[in-house]
Amino acid sequence: MMKRPTLIARQKQILKTRILVVSASLLLTTAVGIYIINVGSSTNSLGAAGFHGTKTVSTSNVILNEYTTLATDVSSASTSITVASSALNSNSRFAANLAAGELVMIIQMQGASVSTSNNSGYGNVSSYNNSGYYEFAEVAGVPNSTTINLTAGLRKSYTSSCNTQVIRVPRYSTFTINSGASVTCPAWNGSTGGIVAIESNGVTNINGTIDVSGKGFRGGTTEQYTQTPGNHSDYRSNNNVDGAEKGESIAGLATSLSHGEFGRGAPANGGGGGNSHNGGGGGGANAGSGTWNGGGLPDTSTTNWKTAWNLEGGNFATNNSSGGGRGGYTWSADFKDPITLGPANAAWVNGDGRYNMGGLGGHTLDYSTGRIFMGGGGGAGDSNNGVATPGGSGGGIAFIISAGKVDGTGTINANGNNVSLSTGSPGDASGGGGGGGTIIIYTSGATVNNLKLNAKGGIGGSQALNNGAEVEGPGGGGGGGYISTTNVFSLTRNVSGGGNGSTDAPAMTAFMHNGATKGAPGLITTLPASPYSGSNTLPVQLVAFGGQQAGDYILLTWATESEKNNDYFTIEKSIDGKNYAALGKVDGAGNSNTTKNYHFLDVNPAKGSNYYRLEQTDFNGAHETFNCIQIMFNGIVQSADIKGIYPNPFIDKISVSFYMPVTGTARFFILNSAGQEVRSMAIQAEEGLTSVDWKNLNVLPSGTYTVVMNNNNNRTSGNKIIKK
Repeated sequence: MMKRPTLIARQKQILKTRILVVSASLLLTTAVGIYIINVGSSTNSLGAAGFHGTKTVSTSNVILNEYTTLATDVSSASTSITVASSALNSNSRFAANLAAGELVMIIQMQGASVSTSNNSGYGNVSSYNNSGYYEFAEVAGVPNSTTINLTAGLRKSYTSSCNTQVIRVPRYSTFTINSGASVTCPAWNGSTGGIVAIESNGVTNINGTIDVSGKGFRGGTTEQYTQTPGNHSDYRSNNNVDGAEKGESIAGLATSLSHGEFGRGAPANGGGGGNSHNGGGGGGANAGSGTWNGGGLPDTSTTNWKTAWNLEGGNFATNNSSGGGRGGYTWSADFKDPITLGPANAAWVNGDGRYNMGGLGGHTLDYSTGRIFMGGGGGAGDSNNGVATPGGSGGGIAFIISAGKVDGTGTINANGNNVSLSTGSPGDASGGGGGGGTIIIYTSGATVNNLKLNAKGGIGGSQALNNGAEVEGPGGGGGGGYISTTNVFSLTRNVSGGGNGSTDAPAMTAFMHNGATKGAPGLITTLPASPYSGSNTLPVQLVAFGGQQAGDYILLTWATESEKNNDYFTIEKSIDGKNYAALGKVDGAGNSNTTKNYHFLDVNPAKGSNYYRLEQTDFNGAHETFNCIQIMFNGIVQSADIKGIYPNPFIDKISVSFYMPVTGTARFFILNSAGQEVRSMAIQAEEGLTSVDWKNLNVLPSGTYTVVMNNNNNRTSGNKIIKK
């Protein structure tokens, strides 16, 4: 039977093929700048993979990329781009100028259109245009100082005036960061920076740190103009007397917003600036799920705080907005009880009436179309005494593609910046935290193990003030970022929202938040798409392979994005991870351009480690063996429970695998984010592992749901699923 070429042979042939393999341990469950590392694979190698040899980082704050800007617009399918400098070596981080066989990343940072209405709808994204589009392209040649020719046509179009940058990506044969060492990038400066992008054609060991925290979109800067009474109505203004500066976002830097760079409205994922007089800034944002209203998440840790929040009206203590947290109330100067007197109550006679005019939290962005983004900047706190704090910068981007496993004891950080403490008397308001950034690890069948990945929102600014009855608004927390990996083994991933700031002013001891709220969590997913330009030429593009214990058995699942002349799959098993034997066979789809899901049940797993791999065979006998996975089997499970749901995210249907200890009726319910039942189903199931398809779910709105199982009135724990 004919074998496919080895990795070295493929490199000599300059194949441009890619396979994405994902652990079903995440497919069966659900889960800020941008951080990207590319790591090659035996089935994911371009012509010059490993071009720059082995790399070991042993010092701190090492920058590995070079950056330039796109000089003219470029359309999809183009094989040439014009840039400011095609050498891409202005800092001599490479041994020579850019050459054929190397890799560049093209990404448009901004250019989104937003609503400019002067109301709470301000800043909603009306069109993303080309913002967030990106791809990795191989260089065919560099004919002059401003031209880069590419080996394949671009997948997307890019607009030069919307800050599209071109990044030189090192192509290592193996990549290591030693313990105590670190890799970073220049901060986003409005044209370039904010991104780490690396490709490795072998094993990637991260025992140190990759850190793009605070390298993303910039926070609003402070100004010294305000008024009393303050502006209690506008969401946008060109007059800095009306409020503080907004945070930077995919809609642009605040100073570029012709409809007004100041005021509490949040432009896309940037936080709003606090309105005058002395409202706190809103937190920036990035990814997330649920509904946005800009109010963030109120801290209801005590009964008194719940009471204080609800004085705003509308049962605000239960507010659950996606994105960034809201900034705190405007200036007050009365020793009144905030647990009985809400904002703008007539009893707040001194100061600016303690109005609810803090900057709104940034909007969450849509990742479903394959775009990626940096974390939004937090809005500034309104100032007139020179002690306000600016908004925190968002997290940057980190991206890895790997031929071998990605492993180590290290950490990748793409957090939004925390905001420093505002001190001084008389006081000013504080800025909002930066939105979390983005981390993507794309591998082709190799595992991603043990690392700690953080894309958290930044903490809003607090106020240190001991000046009688005076109080100003703290800053809102930044919203969480985005993390996506192609498979997961013992990873720690954190996309939590940042906490709000507080005030220690004596007049607000009973309610130190004074209107500032927390940022909401971001989003964790699997199945990042292939980042390369050009088309996949393999007979089968595998997008998922994994498994988990399901009752007395091990359930293996895999999915393909496309198939060409695919006869069948062979499932092979090993106990020692070295010697494999055929376990079973599953027919392929032949030819397909749509996602196909497969599963196979190992009814006799060994206790402890079980190793599995897939072999795909064409109609002509040629075959491909994919990387192995390791599944732990802990013994028999005797309770009724859902064992897995896939695909996840889903479009129109899901397959639910569940275990029944005895024959009986199994009832299933889909609950929305408010806990309300939106779908139900009941079936008769035999003892043991069973799988049932739940169809016609395309009518459900996009969002996060929970699937629960009820067996003999015993409701099991819920499994989270995401509807695209």
